[in-house]
Amino acid sequence: MNMYIEEDFGKYEIKQILCAFLEKMEAVKFNLINKIQSQKNIKTEDESIKMSNINSAINDFEKFIEFIENEKPILSATQEVLGRKDCYNLNMILENKKDVINPSYNQDKYFAIDLMFSLVLASKLYIKANDEKGKVRLFKTDKLESFQNLNEDEKYVFLLQTYWTKYDFETKFDRTHNIAAFYNILAEIASAKQGDIILKDEMDISNVMYSTGAAFFHHLKFFSFGELELINGAKTRYEDTIKSFSPNEFGIKISILLLTKAIQYWSREDVPVLLEYYNLKVTTNKSEKAFDVFKTIFKENTVKNTVEESKINKGGTYTFKVSLSKTVWRKINLAYKHTFGDLHNAIQEAFEFDNDHLYAFFIGGNRRKGIYCKYAEYEGSVAETTTIASLNLYKGERLLYLFDFGDEWKFNVELAKINEEVPVPLKPMIIESKGKSPHQYSGGWGLYE
Repeated sequence: MNMYIEEDFGKYEIKQILCAFLEKMEAVKFNLINKIQSQKNIKTEDESIKMSNINSAINDFEKFIEFIENEKPILSATQEVLGRKDCYNLNMILENKKDVINPSYNQDKYFAIDLMFSLVLASKLYIKANDEKGKVRLFKTDKLESFQNLNEDEKYVFLLQTYWTKYDFETKFDRTHNIAAFYNILAEIASAKQGDIILKDEMDISNVMYSTGAAFFHHLKFFSFGELELINGAKTRYEDTIKSFSPNEFGIKISILLLTKAIQYWSREDVPVLLEYYNLKVTTNKSEKAFDVFKTIFKENTVKNTVEESKINKGGTYTFKVSLSKTVWRKINLAYKHTFGDLHNAIQEAFEFDNDHLYAFFIGGNRRKGIYCKYAEYEGSVAETTTIASLNLYKGERLLYLFDFGDEWKFNVELAKINEEVPVPLKPMIIESKGKSPHQYSGGWGLYE
């Protein structure tokens, strides 16, 4: 139960911090809002944004894909990201590269690499899965071929749309980087003119973006919004590494698009808080898809296609391997039409638990975006009504099953097989077991391990 209290408090805390700070900054806030509102006069809905030099982003992304395909790197055991040596070698062939002389940095310090790594997973061009030796690697999906068939403009739109609508801002940036900080940076860019230089304002809530939030500026540079002037020699993450940002016309107009027509698609839970506090009126079109907004970036109707939805057959029998450790696991067969509530019940039976606490499933282990049981009363997907097939899972894809939010029993769930040839089971079936089930009240997964 504590998890929900913390999550709810987190949302309340974000809103209170945002409002309390901005109440002291009325002059700054209204200055920025007036600027961005005045920029809405630019007819972004009628005039296509002129193309800038997007080649570096596309070239680097394709080099990233080529590196993954050729080198097939093993991901690190704990964080499941690229190792230091792989990051160093990949960095050497990129245009958006980090200035380094040896492989001594983790992936998160290579801003372009970390961004591209997140984008291929968020878009499901790749998934994380175990190889035949149990090592975690990136495996391509059928979506990659669809991406590679796009033209340059379409690839750029797909990457920017994925970033804005699926990138996990709230995990990558902690709570000190609330939505107003991001908004204000984009608002400054949107209200700028060609040749303007954006500098840190110590009195603005966005000042953290020049130090701990510097990755966001590097993301903007990756997407060709403008150029960065860096500060070298920072010894801790709390020191500034960004001196200035010089937006170009391309970045200015895309920032306007993001803060007006595309703001409703922003991948942040606190967008409604922002809109309410800033009193921003956003006209939404429920029949309009995000792609319909983002494809207007380029003129002459050059963007017609995007990455197709998965071609995998949603039907069949799904075999999940549910593990507590390497020596304690169960394999369970379910039909495509069974729900995650059914999977939960099968896991409880397989491990001889009492089914007496709340639970949730997290795709890829991301605990900010879960499928919760109905009794948790959590916004989002509900386990008892979300079918296995509806998630378009790939073979090898993994989930975290969390049972009992107090003791926190954590089970690794891997989709081991999708079989379209055999009859689907009427109810979940435990087909294979290894290891003795632990006592449910022994103190949780941590003590059991």
